[in-house]
Amino acid sequence: MKLIILIVLSILISIVISGSVQSKITTTRGISNVYSKNDINNIKQFISSKYNGNTKLYGESLKDTFYGVGVLTRIGETNIEATKDICKQTKEQLKQNKFTDIELVFNGVTILSELKCLQGESSSSLGNEQQLQDLLKNKLENGSLLEKTQAINIYFTLSSAKAIDSKTVSIIDPLLIQAVNSMVSLMDEDGTFKSVSTDDEGNLQNTAAAYFALARLSHRLKSNEVDKLVAKVVNKVDTVLASADETTDSLYFNDLSTTSSLLHGLLSLASVNDKVADVISNKQINQISEYLLRQKNVESLSDAYHLIVALKRCQKNSISQPISLALVKSIYSPSGLNDIRVRVTDIFDQPIEASIVINKVVSSKNPRSTPILSGKEMKFQSSDNSFVADLSNENLKLGSYNFEFKVQPVDTDSYKSITNIQIITITGAVTVNDMKLSYAPKSDQLGSPKTTNEVQFGQKLPLIEIPSNNIARIFFRIASEAQPYQAQQVGIRFYSPAREAVVPATYSADAYSYTFTNKDACKILGCQSGNYQLDLIIGDQSITPLQWNFGEINLKFNQSTIPTNRYPEQLPISHNFRVAEKRPPQSISSLFTLLVLSPIAIFVIGLLFVGTNLGRFPTGMGFIYTIGFLGCISATGLLIVNYWLHSTMDVTLKNLALLMIPLVFFGHKSMSYYSNLSSSNIKKD
Repeated sequence: MKLIILIVLSILISIVISGSVQSKITTTRGISNVYSKNDINNIKQFISSKYNGNTKLYGESLKDTFYGVGVLTRIGETNIEATKDICKQTKEQLKQNKFTDIELVFNGVTILSELKCLQGESSSSLGNEQQLQDLLKNKLENGSLLEKTQAINIYFTLSSAKAIDSKTVSIIDPLLIQAVNSMVSLMDEDGTFKSVSTDDEGNLQNTAAAYFALARLSHRLKSNEVDKLVAKVVNKVDTVLASADETTDSLYFNDLSTTSSLLHGLLSLASVNDKVADVISNKQINQISEYLLRQKNVESLSDAYHLIVALKRCQKNSISQPISLALVKSIYSPSGLNDIRVRVTDIFDQPIEASIVINKVVSSKNPRSTPILSGKEMKFQSSDNSFVADLSNENLKLGSYNFEFKVQPVDTDSYKSITNIQIITITGAVTVNDMKLSYAPKSDQLGSPKTTNEVQFGQKLPLIEIPSNNIARIFFRIASEAQPYQAQQVGIRFYSPAREAVVPATYSADAYSYTFTNKDACKILGCQSGNYQLDLIIGDQSITPLQWNFGEINLKFNQSTIPTNRYPEQLPISHNFRVAEKRPPQSISSLFTLLVLSPIAIFVIGLLFVGTNLGRFPTGMGFIYTIGFLGCISATGLLIVNYWLHSTMDVTLKNLALLMIPLVFFGHKSMSYYSNLSSSNIKKD
């Protein structure tokens, strides 16, 4: 029993170990695109177009210039336009600012550093030394997270250029560890960083800035206390990564700016803490690279800067540097199979030393079929930094093939191996063999020599009359380099001056055929009797399209011809309308109208005889209420008359609903007034 348990445990342990090893050696397909020399030239032209000769800056501000200079220095542009003018203008703005705006100082100092204008300078040449000390001290102690990170970067930049005095160093150095504690205290439970402690939650931009600043501090201070705090931050990196938006082949955080900043910060952290490499995988670096390469067409200096910064971090980092395998060309003729070429490059299209093996080659139409070849090693050609394979003796027919390449870089510390599938098409001409047109009363008699007509490729059969009670069959084979070939599209075209139809040929056992009866032909040709030309049409991406007029047949149909017009002429449609019902004479309608209006006439005549007494007409508010009430009643009457003459019920009801509000209000007030008036008169009596 113990032996069985021991065996089971051994098997489980071996499975776990093999699984973990397998996960470590899992390869990716690499990146599908690169940032080429043409892309670099395009972004150079874009940056140059933003230079303002009047302000001596890129764009409209020092921040835009920070972006523009950052791009040019990172792509290796050594001859930056008007470097002296930019440095001079930057220094003037720093002096005018008097070290009050931390962001402007950060942008200005970074510009001067990247243009190498800080060499041999001191911070006093940029402004008052005391003001700089106060700015850095204040922001490190009381600033927001972004202000702290900017202060740290300013301090390190000036220190690296030896452009800061010892007094400032003695003041700022003790504050750095305090700044680390302060920044880490701003980390939220989800791993993101708040700007200030009173914020409800953190965001990814703050997180990216914190990662980069903490990495610089850890590298500079070399303190166990700082390393522990950085480790605390690293423990939350997986939670931050989980917030990324992921598609099939790309990964990003909100937008280009956030993705670039966060990648820069994460890879900076990885340089001081090895555990980051356990969280970020090679696949994720490739996915981020794919996202970045889709953002080539930048529209602002900010986007250009963040794109280049992120691409540069992908090109050089301590976790994984993406590589690309690309075909020199994807279409070959049979005579060119001795020169199958590929290139292996990094994300900036720079060649990489590697060994390449063609793992397998299968037909694109049937990827799960048995490989046509496997284990073919490619040779390196130093003339154009490509890898070449000679497949002229591998018996590859015309068609498309999936080539699986295994790339093993020489520098395994920087690059991971990839397995990449590319489609290569072998194209050329085809021939048609064994073309036969047969007809017979029964299908089992179609092979009879008496009713079989053969024709050589390129020639044409004479007119053949096919009886209406016979079955006909067109049979042929397609070959390439004396080998059977299955094309993507093969059809038979029947056409005459009156009708035309194309039917697909059926492929079976290395041959094509199309069998039809008189009824089938009647259906596709509209039962139009007559002579029909026969064309064979062959189409495929790997061959030159072929159309061959190989014969002519006569067909007779017993059925009447079906019109070709999609919309045949129809007989006029007649409708029987209902006879209008008999109505009463107009005189009766007029009499009814007079009866309806007679009360109004009686009222007017009565006023003339009886007279009117306005002596008791109310005064004050009663007057207003009464006039409003009478006005609303009159408006209601007019509305009813308007409906009777030409309006609709829908409009009338809407207007009546609006009138009911003032009518009820004024009516209620009027009745209340008269009620109170009557009560007071009774009391007097």
